[in-house]
Amino acid sequence: MPGTGLGRVKTLVTIQDNGNGSRQDDLESGCVTYAGDLKSPSFACQAGLAGGDNQAINRLYLASDIAGLTQAGNLALVVNISEGRPGNTLTLTDLYLSLYRTDTNQRMIFTYDDDPLELGDSGGVGQSGDNLFVLDDIQAGMANTFCPVLSVCVIGGGMQFAPGSTNATPETLYVGAVRSAEVPEPFSLALLGVGL
Repeated sequence: MPGTGLGRVKTLVTIQDNGNGSRQDDLESGCVTYAGDLKSPSFACQAGLAGGDNQAINRLYLASDIAGLTQAGNLALVVNISEGRPGNTLTLTDLYLSLYRTDTNQRMIFTYDDDPLELGDSGGVGQSGDNLFVLDDIQAGMANTFCPVLSVCVIGGGMQFAPGSTNATPETLYVGAVRSAEVPEPFSLALLGVGL
C-alpha cells in the first residue's frame, strides 16, 4: 500500500495538535466512529483514546467501498506520518480499527496492544505505506465471521501519539486491503480484537 496522497486513499482520520490546538495539551489524538450516519462521523473515540484533534479529512467507509477487499480480515490501516522532514519520528501509543454492522447494531474493535512504537516520517503527507498495520490470522478470522457481508459493515478507527512527540503537519490514518498471502513491508503488527 504505497503512498498515494490524501485524495487518492480512504482516509479515516486526520489529526494535529502541536500544543496550539483547542486543548493545547501536546497529546495528538483523534478518531471517527459510526453513530447512525455514514456521512457524519462522531468524534467520540473508543478504546480509551482522548480524541479532540481531528482536522480536515475524517470519514467512515463501508467495507464494500474498499478497493480489492473480499473479506473483512484483509483490512489494513496505514499510519501516515508527517513530521516536517524524512527521518523525524513520533511515538504511536494507541491505534484501533472499528467494524460496525448496520444490520445488527453491533461493533467489534481491534486495538494495537503493545508498547509505544516510534514511527518515522518517510517524506510527509502522501508518502505513507511504511507504517502498515494488519490483523493476524486469528483476528482476521474474527473479522471475517463478524462481518461476512461487506456492504453492511462500517469501518472506523482512531490513533493517538505520545504527548510532545508530534510537531509538524497533520498525521493521517487510512484504510485499505491486503491480500491474505501478502507480506506487508517493512513490518506488520497485529491488532487485537475485542467485541462490544
